[in-house]
Amino acid sequence: MKSTPLSSVPRDSLETLLSGIPFYKDLMLESREQTDTLLRFSSFYEPAPGEVVIRKGDRADAFYFLLRGQLVVYPDGDLARPAVNYLTAGQVFGALSLLCRSPRTATIVADPRVTKVMLFGTDFSPFGDLTNFTRVKLPTKLAFWRMVVHNTRWKLELYRMEHPDHPLAQELRQVEIFRGEKNSVEELQSLDRQVWQLTDILLQWNEVLASSDSGPATL
Repeated sequence: MKSTPLSSVPRDSLETLLSGIPFYKDLMLESREQTDTLLRFSSFYEPAPGEVVIRKGDRADAFYFLLRGQLVVYPDGDLARPAVNYLTAGQVFGALSLLCRSPRTATIVADPRVTKVMLFGTDFSPFGDLTNFTRVKLPTKLAFWRMVVHNTRWKLELYRMEHPDHPLAQELRQVEIFRGEKNSVEELQSLDRQVWQLTDILLQWNEVLASSDSGPATL
């Protein structure tokens, strides 16, 4: 997959592109130092049409935002079978596998029908352990974990609305809700537990939807 180092992109152009990513847009407003920290571990990527971006079973080491084009999702990793889901510009992917320290659960391919796909990817290594704030500070981690929890809850709410009588719809109501001090280490720890709880439900939903030929979500 062709990569472009950020050092080769003019700062104004880079900030314009990042302004379309809510996580990075907010980070640029909140902390230039934290923005620069993550940018040192980031690159632009341009997969060729039909190229594999993420392969099921691989180790997770980065998360991505789709800036342009479309990606095709194969949850069983078999590219010979029909695609069951698509990712469009603006979506983040690859984050849940990182936070749950699990292998990729789907193969994601640049749509062969689209001439140009552009990704913005960030290596997860500077995040370190959950409560290690040496490089990535607490506010940045909180923003990232909140984004992942929000996006995952949103996916599951869509499933719940489509299948309100399914037993899994009730499990979503049992996921932890943090009621302690905001912007604290305790909130981050709660968000991390929520990620694990939501991921477990999401994986179960994916199995149900895959068996019914509906499009599952991806980690």
